[in-house]
Amino acid sequence: MKNPDTGKRVSRLNPEEDWVITQVPDLRIVDQVLWDAVRARQGAMKSKGTGTPIWDRRRPVTLFSSLMKYGCCGGGYSKASKTHFGCSTTKNKGPEFCKNTKKISQVELERIVLHAMQNNLMDKEALAMFCDEYAKERNRLSAQADNSRDALTSELSTVTRDHGKLVDAIIAGIPADQVKERMNKLTERKAVLEAKLAKAPNADPIRIHPKMALTYRDKVTELINRLSDKDTMPEAKEALRALLERIVLVPSSKTDKLDVHIHGDLAGLLLLSMGTKRKNCLSTDTLAFHSIGELVLVAGVGFEPTTFRL
Repeated sequence: MKNPDTGKRVSRLNPEEDWVITQVPDLRIVDQVLWDAVRARQGAMKSKGTGTPIWDRRRPVTLFSSLMKYGCCGGGYSKASKTHFGCSTTKNKGPEFCKNTKKISQVELERIVLHAMQNNLMDKEALAMFCDEYAKERNRLSAQADNSRDALTSELSTVTRDHGKLVDAIIAGIPADQVKERMNKLTERKAVLEAKLAKAPNADPIRIHPKMALTYRDKVTELINRLSDKDTMPEAKEALRALLERIVLVPSSKTDKLDVHIHGDLAGLLLLSMGTKRKNCLSTDTLAFHSIGELVLVAGVGFEPTTFRL
């Protein structure tokens, strides 16, 4: 297909149900037995010097790999030694680009971040502030929606009235063919307006369950505990990482160490606090999440869901 703006051709895959797949064994350059043997060998290969399968080598090496940034130069923080992280810009480009030589141990960083995730990211005051700001924005959008609904209602009233006048005119003796085109347009417009009004959402009350913060802390604690189990550790690591947007390290104004600023991913935090599965986050049977263009917070068994339209 051609892009109407640029004139360039744009290729798109046909729907999968329209694909025609045909086996052509004559074109094979490797027989199936050899192919299977190579795949089995590849699956058993380990990265050099580690016990990690070679296909997993791109996974985060440490719990918070790639999430750390240095607040002054904007570069990443990566392994500077076996036990410590350092500024990647200083290491890779030299002091002329960044003079930061401060390091932080992996153990200390993970302790600080995990403690903050348990006790600070879903702080009651922060949650209350979020709810307040969300309510303000939602009320603003609702006001816009109300204005739009009022305009639709007003126009529908006018169209209905004009349509009625034409009907009265026909009854009074005016030939129908003289007003047929106008009546058809009014009828079509009336149908469009009624459809729009039917889809226009009514305002919903905002209600966030007060135990949300407690649920969040329980979930994070559960994930942290799972880090010590080799079977559940990969899933727990991914779930914890999904709750963070970034970790910013900046020089402390009080000590010669680094301050750790944690930026949580609000959507991930809220979903986990509702027991919702996001990426690899754990879910529960008593809390649920449903998304079709709207966010539904379910307080728990016995509670009706509250809808946030986004």
